Amino acid sequence: MAKNLNSVSFTVLLLVLLVASTEILKSDAACFTFLGECGPEPFTGSNADCLACCVALYKSPPVCAGRVEGVPAHCHCYKS
Repeated sequence: MAKNLNSVSFTVLLLVLLVASTEILKSDAACFTFLGECGPEPFTGSNADCLACCVALYKSPPVCAGRVEGVPAHCHCYKS
């Protein structure tokens, strides 16, 4: 029984290290630091339009998402 538990623990550890080293879990959820606003107020475009506005204003490496949020709608730019 202890031998099986040891093997399972070792396998789980290897899987955790694999996921961490390959950044498999890196997602849009990791993109949460507010960078600034973009475009007119209220923003009448979609999230894709907002992202294009953010990339044009702040460039691509810092920007990881553009989301239309709030009332009235604003285009908010986020970086990871």
